[in-house]
Amino acid sequence: MKRMPGATSEADTLDEYRSLPSDAPRPVRREVPRRVIVMRALRHGHRPVLGVLLLPSMLLIGIFSYYPAVRSLIGGFYAWNGFSAPTYAGLSQFRQYVTSPNFTTEVKNVAILTGGAILITLVSQFTAAEVVTHMPRRSATIARYVLVLPIVLPPLVLIEVWAYLLEPHAGLVDEVLGALKLPQPTWFSDPHLALISILLIGFPWISNLGFLIFLGGLQNLPKEILDAGRIDGVGPIRRVFTIDIPLLIPQFRIVVVLSGIYAVQNFVPILLLTNGGPGTATLVPGLDMYQSAFQSDQYGYGMAIGTLLFLAMLVFTLVAMRALRPRTG
Repeated sequence: MKRMPGATSEADTLDEYRSLPSDAPRPVRREVPRRVIVMRALRHGHRPVLGVLLLPSMLLIGIFSYYPAVRSLIGGFYAWNGFSAPTYAGLSQFRQYVTSPNFTTEVKNVAILTGGAILITLVSQFTAAEVVTHMPRRSATIARYVLVLPIVLPPLVLIEVWAYLLEPHAGLVDEVLGALKLPQPTWFSDPHLALISILLIGFPWISNLGFLIFLGGLQNLPKEILDAGRIDGVGPIRRVFTIDIPLLIPQFRIVVVLSGIYAVQNFVPILLLTNGGPGTATLVPGLDMYQSAFQSDQYGYGMAIGTLLFLAMLVFTLVAMRALRPRTG
């Protein structure tokens, strides 16, 4: 290959280096950083080694995460009591659940809980993130610690605290209402208040992952846009609706999806506080799945309910991701 005029090859450079006098200073050899060595190793065919190193983690994830999920999806097509051999049942268990007398009630209850949880999360946690973002630095730091620390509490502790607060006639809430000469409702025993009581757990609903997501998004908004809005005379309320919310659509999308999935999956408060009652006032598909599998030994029927829940959450996720896409232009 013809070299360009003035270009030097590695051989010419080596010859020039060797022709230097013995007492001439030699160029200092720099140590190659470890990161560069790793990148060179990747380019020279050492990727199989990394694959071998990742294999144990991938096996554990497959065994304890993916296998149970796939096994549950397949198990819905088999009638199984946990002891005898499974027998193929086709779609009969899915049909049995959809045509059951409690199906409509369960769908209505889970829709109310999911919609309420998403609305509560968006309003309370976004508002808290806005307030903390625009507080003085020292006050904002203290507020972040105060609002984030309750996240580490076990959910069972929170449920037990609210069970005491909303205990009929003896709980703190009813005692305060009684002192004010107001009616003292039986929160978890009233069919019309039971679902609302479940939603009240965690009030004011700030200490959650959504608060951190919104807070991180607000703290990373482009400073140029905020400065331009301030120059144009945009007030705090208008800034929230014209700048903050449109720029935080990706964060809203994540929070909506996570809140919806969590509301559908989390039947633990209902199990501990009402067990689906009074009557079927708080019965949801997740609780029905648990009771069918672990109390009635109808594991195939429970997995069929779980498969329908998975499909419902998948559709909800796809719709939410599409509806909350960032719009440009």
